[in-house]
Amino acid sequence: GVDVGLLASALKVSVQKVEALEADRLDLLPDVTFARGLASTVCRAFGVDPGEVLSRMPVSAPGLRDNATAINQPFRRTGEGPAPMLTSGPSRPLLILVGLLLLAAALLWLWPTLPIQLGAPEPAPSSDGTVQESVPPPVPAVEPTAPPELGASGAAAAAAPVASAAASASTAAAPRASAPVAAASAPATNDLVRFEATGETWVTVRDAKGESLINRALQAGEAIGVSGQPPLAVTVGRKSAVTVKVRGEPFDINGIGRSSVARFDVK
Repeated sequence: GVDVGLLASALKVSVQKVEALEADRLDLLPDVTFARGLASTVCRAFGVDPGEVLSRMPVSAPGLRDNATAINQPFRRTGEGPAPMLTSGPSRPLLILVGLLLLAAALLWLWPTLPIQLGAPEPAPSSDGTVQESVPPPVPAVEPTAPPELGASGAAAAAAPVASAAASASTAAAPRASAPVAAASAPATNDLVRFEATGETWVTVRDAKGESLINRALQAGEAIGVSGQPPLAVTVGRKSAVTVKVRGEPFDINGIGRSSVARFDVK
């Protein structure tokens, strides 16, 4: 005889179906049409007339599904109305999928500004690095209002105290005015890397030991510099809103990657 496995492989069916047909277990086959078709194919493979074999097979048998009713099922015409799939609303899995896509899009949009919204406090500088921030300009002192006009008799008496008070005020104002000049004349610090914000952004800097030197948000107009043990790992959010200088030279971070977050090392 022929091996069942080889015959099933040649007919492109499973071995179990060939064995069920050989053992007359038609109830293990899908339906009557499949059983008769498989028997006819086996007969042709061996060069035997399938008519005699098919005449001995039942047209229907218990356990087999009759396809006659399935073939004669009424069909819906185009003009009779929309299909049930079109009339029903969107399925729940589809709505969940759309919601997840919208949530992912919102996270991608808000991710560059997420550290700013969290408002992480700036950690204390480590022993290996020094952090320096720009100091806002001092607010000018408000000039005192003029005293009320005195009468003619008291003007001469009050002139001397007023003159002495004005002299003392000018003398005291001289050291105060010299303080900003001295501060302006002080030499600039040699920061390894310096950031000047033109908009809302955030900066993170870690030294060679992995210790955090800067981890904070910057507003427009703020500037901050840092020095530490290189290499420094720098991460800048919203790179278009900040200018960077490395060792006093401008550094172009807009050419780093396509996202709004720039990461680079200062060696």
